[in-house]
Amino acid sequence: MNISNNANEKDFTFLPEYKKLSTTLQALIDASAKGFRGIVATAITGKYLDPDYDPLNNFYSCNPRSIFEQGIFYAFQGKIPCGKSDPLNVAKNINVLDEAWASGRRPQSAAQAAVDYIRCIEKSAGEEQEGIINFFFFRLQQYAKNIAHKVILLPEERDLSHQELVGKLTRLVLEYPEYGAVPQFVVFTLLKKIYKNSTLIVKGGGDSVFETNTTSKKPADIWLVKHNRPVSLFEITVKKINKKRLDDCIQSVSAMDVFSSPIHFICRTKFDIAELGVINGSLNYNGKQFNFIDICSFIESLISLLDDELIKELTQELHDFINHIERSIKTKDGWNLIFAT
Repeated sequence: MNISNNANEKDFTFLPEYKKLSTTLQALIDASAKGFRGIVATAITGKYLDPDYDPLNNFYSCNPRSIFEQGIFYAFQGKIPCGKSDPLNVAKNINVLDEAWASGRRPQSAAQAAVDYIRCIEKSAGEEQEGIINFFFFRLQQYAKNIAHKVILLPEERDLSHQELVGKLTRLVLEYPEYGAVPQFVVFTLLKKIYKNSTLIVKGGGDSVFETNTTSKKPADIWLVKHNRPVSLFEITVKKINKKRLDDCIQSVSAMDVFSSPIHFICRTKFDIAELGVINGSLNYNGKQFNFIDICSFIESLISLLDDELIKELTQELHDFINHIERSIKTKDGWNLIFAT
């Protein structure tokens, strides 16, 4: 990291496949999905700890959870965009990293770039291998600098009516969801404002959108708590909901002994539930009642309940969220595009 921090692009043109490596790194690092960058960082660290480690054919043999969560995460935190368990989010229980694995990941181009780049490391040695590794960290730091230098507009809340704010937020949620992180945070923040002075406490919202509720030991994406017990559960999504998602919900609420708590899916009701056979916004599936609410209508209803001071707080918190280094450049550009018009 220190070597690449003082480097420039010309320092890597000596590499035999510089142009190919440059293209591969662009596909890997510029993708908003952080997991593939995490896989490469974990593979590099695993090789450093054990030169015989084979990340392409036995990825889990280096104990990637421990390496990433107890080492890389803290080295990257606040400096390089990353999550708590990036490599595990895209390679959970997978040992072989190849074209077959990459074809099942999204975006596939970033997954394939991770495979191609690790292959370059594996077939190199000595000064060349060191250069390839430093090139990765150099580009990673350049990406982080580009994000940090991006100016995020803060709209004057007095210039936006409630309905204008609704229109902009719903557009942001639908067009720039960033794998669900944006809609989840928007709904979470709105609920916090609504229940600011209530005995109910809003939980969730800040956890990884890549984790399942069962593995992360949470009852839902967001939930309301009263007397230390979840009383209402919210699943936030802007992609199609299938029966497996419902099965996962049932598994998580059963495991946490909150099966009786109502579950509300905040989603695009015109698109996401067409295959479920939902009638009048409700579905009984395997003994559990699920409610489905349109995310745009939900956001509109909550914003209508906020006074000017809460709107000001909401706007600032959303701005800070978008401005954070974890947000992708695409999401930041989307915010600026929407709130500048």
